[in-house]
Amino acid sequence: IRGFGGIDLPEWQGYSLSDSELKYAFGNGPGELGLTVLRVFVNPDKNQWNKTLKTAQYATKAGATLFATPWEPPSNLAENGSGGARGGKKHLPKSNYGAYAQHLNDFAAYMEKNGAPLYSVSVQNEPDYASEWTAWSTDETTDFIANYGDKITNTKLMSPESFQYGAWNDGKDYYSKILKNSKAMANCDVFGTHFYGTPRERMDFPDLENCGKEIWMTEVYVPGSDYQNANIWVGKDLQNKNDASAIKVAENIHNGLVVGNMSVYTWWYIKRYYSLIGEERSGIMSSSEAGKPTKRGYAMAQYSKWVRPGYRRTAATEQPNSGVLVSAYKGDNNKVVIVAINQGSDVTQEFSVSGQTLKNVDRYRTTSSENLAETKGMETNGGNFFAQLPSNSVSTFVCTIAGDHGVDGSGADVAPGTTPIEPDSNGYYFHDTFENGVDDWEARGGSVEIKQSGRQPYAGTEALVVTNRESSWQGVQKSLPSNTFKSGESYSFSVISTFLDSDIDSQKLSLSLQYKDASGETAYAHIADVTAYKGEYVQLANPSYKLPDGSDFILYVETAEGTDNFYIDEAIVAKDGTKIDGPTPVEFTLGDIDSNGVINAVDVAMARKIVLGGAADAAAKKAADVNKDGEVNIADAVLLQKFVLADISDFKASANTTPDNNTGNTGNTENTGSSAVMRSMSEYTPIVQAAVVESEPSEANQTKNGVEYGTLEKKSYFSDFCGREKKYNVLLPAGYTTSKKYPVLYVLHGYWEDQDRMILTGNGASSMTVKQVLGNAMAEGAAKDMIVVFPNVYSSQTQDACSGMDDANNIAYDNFETVLIKELMPLIEKNYSAATGRENTAITGFSMGGRESLNIGTKHPDLFGYVGAICPAPGATPVTKFTSEENAPSLIFITAGGNDQTVYNIPEGYHNSLTSAGTPHIWHYYNAGYHGDNSIRAHLYNFVRAVFKA
Repeated sequence: IRGFGGIDLPEWQGYSLSDSELKYAFGNGPGELGLTVLRVFVNPDKNQWNKTLKTAQYATKAGATLFATPWEPPSNLAENGSGGARGGKKHLPKSNYGAYAQHLNDFAAYMEKNGAPLYSVSVQNEPDYASEWTAWSTDETTDFIANYGDKITNTKLMSPESFQYGAWNDGKDYYSKILKNSKAMANCDVFGTHFYGTPRERMDFPDLENCGKEIWMTEVYVPGSDYQNANIWVGKDLQNKNDASAIKVAENIHNGLVVGNMSVYTWWYIKRYYSLIGEERSGIMSSSEAGKPTKRGYAMAQYSKWVRPGYRRTAATEQPNSGVLVSAYKGDNNKVVIVAINQGSDVTQEFSVSGQTLKNVDRYRTTSSENLAETKGMETNGGNFFAQLPSNSVSTFVCTIAGDHGVDGSGADVAPGTTPIEPDSNGYYFHDTFENGVDDWEARGGSVEIKQSGRQPYAGTEALVVTNRESSWQGVQKSLPSNTFKSGESYSFSVISTFLDSDIDSQKLSLSLQYKDASGETAYAHIADVTAYKGEYVQLANPSYKLPDGSDFILYVETAEGTDNFYIDEAIVAKDGTKIDGPTPVEFTLGDIDSNGVINAVDVAMARKIVLGGAADAAAKKAADVNKDGEVNIADAVLLQKFVLADISDFKASANTTPDNNTGNTGNTENTGSSAVMRSMSEYTPIVQAAVVESEPSEANQTKNGVEYGTLEKKSYFSDFCGREKKYNVLLPAGYTTSKKYPVLYVLHGYWEDQDRMILTGNGASSMTVKQVLGNAMAEGAAKDMIVVFPNVYSSQTQDACSGMDDANNIAYDNFETVLIKELMPLIEKNYSAATGRENTAITGFSMGGRESLNIGTKHPDLFGYVGAICPAPGATPVTKFTSEENAPSLIFITAGGNDQTVYNIPEGYHNSLTSAGTPHIWHYYNAGYHGDNSIRAHLYNFVRAVFKA
């Protein structure tokens, strides 16, 4: 099943669906219809193509599948038809077949460009009943598909949509002739037809049903449209002439899916006085009914809300009682949906889900007096339950099953989930391709929906699309069976992913893990992270990831920020160390945007074009991102121009295959020569300055659902310098793994304080939310995943703790320079998966710690590429003038509080010294900042977003 839907045709109706009507149609909340298919009109005049965009873009963002239908070709391609249903109003001469194919292809390209890509476009609407549009013979449509179908490359090609599926004349000949023509069959991706006047017994077409391609019912309005009211559940129209029963909609859907094996069922107008959503019409439908779902809409919703894309129709006793029609649909491994229509007498019906144990059954029912009426938690017995089917009712039963039964070594039946999964010949425990459904994956988050999508699969014909997300953590998940996947054991993980419908060009995707830790608390970890470019599949992979101590492991995919739709394909978990193939990384050379081997003024012009919103492929965008901050902006264009003019030579354009710090995988990244080559402070400081905010937004301090805030370890070591144990805290990033290398930030405390002050205690009861500030920044992808070290700075050789504010104690703080460089840094690099080099090392501190960070960081630019200070105390003697920018940190960042009653204007003195020396730096003045937590948070919010990116 691919879905259920209809058409919005403003060119003919004179209106388009309103915002509230769009939500009724494509939303799937209470009282909404849950449509997942939209048919759009291929206007023969390309200047009017924009008329379809509003609804098409909305439906796309809701995750619907779009297909398009032409009624006639552009006027310059058509000739007059011979008239009547068979001769048509218009005719397309064969000499214009090529131009017509281009017209359809151009429409598909237009829709793609405007964020509403098509699944397919058909050859023609009702060529067999064409008095008002274009007639084609069966030989002509077959000829067009065979010889010109391959010219339509921007979407799939659908057959002509016949008026009446085999009920009269040559309705099925349009399909039979395609089946018999190998070229036409190769070029035809999906078959479409209409059900006008098609009786149940003529819906069966075994040759077409067994050809391996989907059949879509693309238009009908049953039982009719003349003077009818769509809110008549059972009965005749308002003139008492024709049957207007809305229950007939459900019957027709049933027959199409069960007898005709249709994958799609599409209504005519979504909104009309005889349609799914009501239209005001005098004497037929009142204003109070207009704009809302009708009885006909609710009849379709009995299917569309719960029989979701990717579900498969499964065997069922179709007519268990007189007047009763039953169909069943299998979703993931724990969902079965049953739809029962009763147009006979009241029935108490027993249902049995063969071989399964039912955990829960919820019923939704529409009758003359009910609309999707809900009954939760019906009584079950094993795999059976009983339900009342009132006369003239449609009931949908959403069944949750305990799971498929397995067999033991002797072949005996065992309870679900007790047989461990054995890896196949490739070493794969499972390999989900989404060709036959959603493969046990589930929506993650209450609003989220998932379904198969053939729009742009990585492999095969289907991927899994994740839609209707309201937060970045929401996505798609799969439980890992506890009988197979054990804590402390390592496995190889890989999921292929991309995104298409977005206003941004790149975003960070994450393969993550939810589990219960040893204390029973819910915990989270990252398995792999990678930046994806729009339209480019990337591999989220970790060939050796050890499951943490815990249980109830759930694998999931999410984005670092935003709520755009995304896709996954080829999800695999394999034996530890298994190399799983993935997409080839985009090859590019930094700065060479046109990929001609030369960096010149043409590349500068292309960079400016991209900055202004011009189209570019993924390789060009990566090449244009010369400052490597993940986006192409004016800073890149300026740097590229300086490079071409030989004003700078710090970035060297080449491409190299190096380990990706985020994923642990090998990926294409640029090599800038020495690992320590970074942008100079002159280049990098203005880039950072443009993003600095005075204080952090309130949500930065909040604990957010679905975000893991890393693990804090309390440690100690014996200091040879001090002659005693010294304590320190280490905050490891979410998903910390030894298969990656992480940059390291050292954060130093102030006078009288210790290793806990900057992460745990603060100087207020609950104001120290550094863990949230850091965790949210990393989870959003705004900051690199990093190890953060909080040491005890006091380093006296004669006493354990500070005893007063005097020279002897000041020297003890200054001694930390020796302890840090000779003892603590080597210890961190030995015991943790720490990336080394100044480009991977940063230091900052508060008050006395700010004095020390300025002293240490500026005196050792070979060790620290980034130096910060928060309300730094007096007495620092930082380097303010460097021999060259190559021998300077890439960033010096000083924060001062306008309400600092402790060090007052001391920080401004450091700022003035750097300014007088002509040394670029950030002067971050927080007007409301005091000598404490709010200045610390404001500084760290900005500082962690700037480090490790030069």
